[in-house]
Amino acid sequence: MYEHESSESCQCHVCSVRYFERNNYFHGKMLSARDLREEQKYFNEKRWLINRMVLGWGIVCGLEVKVENGYVAIQPGLALDCCGRELLVCGREALHTKTIAEALGVETDGQFEPIRWALCLEYHECKSEPVKVPSACSQTEQGKEYNRIRDEYRLSIRRFDDACPVDHSDDCCPYDNLNHAPSVHEVLVEQSHRCRKCKECECVLLATGTLGTKPANAIQNQTFQIHLDEDSWKYRRIVYTNSSLAGLVRCFHPRLAHIKKINWKPGFQYDVDDFLNLLNREHLKITFDQRMSQATVKDIRSFRLSVFISIGEGSCPVRFLIPVEHIEYVESADHQDHTAVYYFESDCIEHELRTSCKKLKKAAEVELVLHGSMVRDEHDRALDAELIKEFPTGNGVQGGEFITYFTVGP
Repeated sequence: MYEHESSESCQCHVCSVRYFERNNYFHGKMLSARDLREEQKYFNEKRWLINRMVLGWGIVCGLEVKVENGYVAIQPGLALDCCGRELLVCGREALHTKTIAEALGVETDGQFEPIRWALCLEYHECKSEPVKVPSACSQTEQGKEYNRIRDEYRLSIRRFDDACPVDHSDDCCPYDNLNHAPSVHEVLVEQSHRCRKCKECECVLLATGTLGTKPANAIQNQTFQIHLDEDSWKYRRIVYTNSSLAGLVRCFHPRLAHIKKINWKPGFQYDVDDFLNLLNREHLKITFDQRMSQATVKDIRSFRLSVFISIGEGSCPVRFLIPVEHIEYVESADHQDHTAVYYFESDCIEHELRTSCKKLKKAAEVELVLHGSMVRDEHDRALDAELIKEFPTGNGVQGGEFITYFTVGP
């Protein structure tokens, strides 16, 4: 046997509990019903405070809603209401169309304009296991009491506007001045100055829809017609759990491929013979930290090697573009290193570059550029190519150009 009680009105701002007070236990302490009630209250209110202020409120998982054979069916799931209280639905629930019509105050006969409705999930308590209060107790406590209080939930149908609907489909940034502030942390600090408050509505909105009537070919056979809104999803407030946030991070910032080393030394000054030996014999080797798409790595248009040489005294540097003959892609035996080997055209090196480099009066600048947006990993994600201070490359964004410089001098 159960006795249901309506919950108190939702007063769930951060200071709804002005302070937390717990029992102090000592040998010989006499425990009363008040002490034990306060013990439960202390832990419940702390948990609910953390739920609503840290986790937030809304649907955690499940609670899918469908219309089936004249019923609105709700699947099991979990939600947190705006006071932080847990709403655990462990069995399939169903509301008949006639029940919904009654909740909306619709007469069973006659035509009416379609009515927008919302399905709410709310916290509810019920008392169970009735017992008699011992006769020795004071007169005020005599009578029937209950041995248990069960945390329950209640499904209710409201008119759409009475369910506090909020459209969560807006993809705009919720933080003011984020694009203009020097620090993300500064913006979040400013936001934290205002504590969130619960609206005067305890509804965790599960679905929205319309209730109408079928064309009345015979009044006595008239039935209600119920539909779910196609955009009902946008009114379902969601609790962003750690796993869902981690998934979003992976979507927007996936594990991108980076350059982890090259066999030439960025910023190093080579003498002419050593540099030409690198080009002709050792070649250029760029090593990635993930398996790459061979077709994109081998595309010679993704790479550029330029040498800027001053031909005469006081003359402007002339740019020599060293053509790539072909690119090989090799993987180490342990599959940890994925390396592109760049082979340059030997005729250009011997006939043009060697002759010009031998005439150098001062060091020449060598610029190496790899177009990260053209080089992709095996999942078709662009190389995170920008070199920031040191290897591995990357700034958390796909694409960009890997650029580094060397000097070749006499």
